[in-house]
Amino acid sequence: MSLDTALLNAGSGLRLASRQLANASNNVANAATVGYSRKQVDGLSLTMGGVRTLDPQRDIDPVMRSEMRRATGQEAAAGLRNDTLARLSQLQGDPSDGSSIGGLMGALRDSFTSLSDDPANGGKQTASLEAARSLAGRMNTIGSSMSQARQGVQDGLRDDVDSANGLLRDVSRLDRLVRNEVAAGRSAAELLDQRDAAVSSLSGLLDITPVPASNSGITLMLPSGATLPLDPEASPLSLADVTVSDHDYHGKPDGRLPGLAVNGVPLSATSGLGGRIGEGFKLRDETIPRMQAELDVTAATLAGRLEKQGLRLFTDAGGSPAPDPSAPGAGPAMAGFASRIQINPEVAGQPRLLRDGTAASGGFTPNPANGPSGFTALLDRVNDYAFGAQSAAGVAHPPIPGTGLGPGGTISTGAPTSGRITDFAATVTGRQSAEAAAAKGDAGQATAVRAQLGTLVQQREGVDVDAEMASMVQLQNAYAANARVMSAVQDMWDALLASVR
Repeated sequence: MSLDTALLNAGSGLRLASRQLANASNNVANAATVGYSRKQVDGLSLTMGGVRTLDPQRDIDPVMRSEMRRATGQEAAAGLRNDTLARLSQLQGDPSDGSSIGGLMGALRDSFTSLSDDPANGGKQTASLEAARSLAGRMNTIGSSMSQARQGVQDGLRDDVDSANGLLRDVSRLDRLVRNEVAAGRSAAELLDQRDAAVSSLSGLLDITPVPASNSGITLMLPSGATLPLDPEASPLSLADVTVSDHDYHGKPDGRLPGLAVNGVPLSATSGLGGRIGEGFKLRDETIPRMQAELDVTAATLAGRLEKQGLRLFTDAGGSPAPDPSAPGAGPAMAGFASRIQINPEVAGQPRLLRDGTAASGGFTPNPANGPSGFTALLDRVNDYAFGAQSAAGVAHPPIPGTGLGPGGTISTGAPTSGRITDFAATVTGRQSAEAAAAKGDAGQATAVRAQLGTLVQQREGVDVDAEMASMVQLQNAYAANARVMSAVQDMWDALLASVR
């Protein structure tokens, strides 16, 4: 080996050690920087001797990052579901103190039982009227809150779509910079970290999969296989702004609620989008409408069973008859009824009708205004049949509708379709409360999983300051060794030159 070769080898070693020391110091400086991944500088041995210093490379685990993105989306979705259902659950009331719909319906039944013991008692008539008013008021409150919740989810979707467009523009800008740097033969490690951070934030809104492209670029895919356009100046995602009513729904045949569109083309499905946006569509189009449908059919069934016995106690808005749950296509007609149900104005003005009845029905004839004050025929029918398991002696009630519900007539509840209306109401309340409790548990679990994965990613890809400091000691030794080689070569050159003078 010539002295020139030894000098070149030592010089390349010094350059490598110097770059590795600079990289180690950069790792230590960014140890607490969110989204920063540990970089490493490697050397490539050259056939003619010496070492070539390579550009800094990231030390990442693609599989673990994929799991982290999925966990981020699941946490965001579970959080939105928990927040939405928790607010609705608070309005359901506590079954233990009788403030739930099931409890208030039981109180109404008990008031009729008490009234049947003393039909002429004006105080008991008023008590039954107030029990009915409390039940209707609670249904109004919950029904209206569900409508407001759907509108809130729709408005939240609009905000999330705007945020997703902003993040897509960030990813697009960074992706162009990465491609340019790689095409020019320069390191893009820091830009890759920034791009991945933007992709991670976007994964909280949508379930996206980054697919590698040329020059270290990426293509973003949705679960359906649709590709998200990457343009730093565009907003490819869109969702129309609407005011949601109880009769609105998404889909065929005449749904008015919009879905997500990419470059103006509506996606064929929105329920599988994942993240906050996917959960938002699920809440707006499935979960809340189903809960509304359960409440609406409860209200309509109660009103219908009372009317069948001769007492129109509850009506629709304006005093019109309540929708008939057994009528063909009753689902759309019942949509939002719980938020509109009210006390029949005629009964509100004449509480005695709670004893006497409002109309002839099924062999029942109302008690005339000057009839006997101890009239119990209606009250017996209400207690035995309206709140019982049969509509008449030996005749079971028609099944409570469990399908064909909601504004589009496409919702199925899965709730029991026969039995007492009080049992049905209690079941519906319990199911919805349990659903909210499950959402809370799922949110906590999703947060724990995301946090655990975050710790694993940090351990795998983050900076270990102790390890970096130990590496710096080794690099110092390597630097010193190469410097001594250069010093020795210099001494040899000096000796050689001195010998020929």
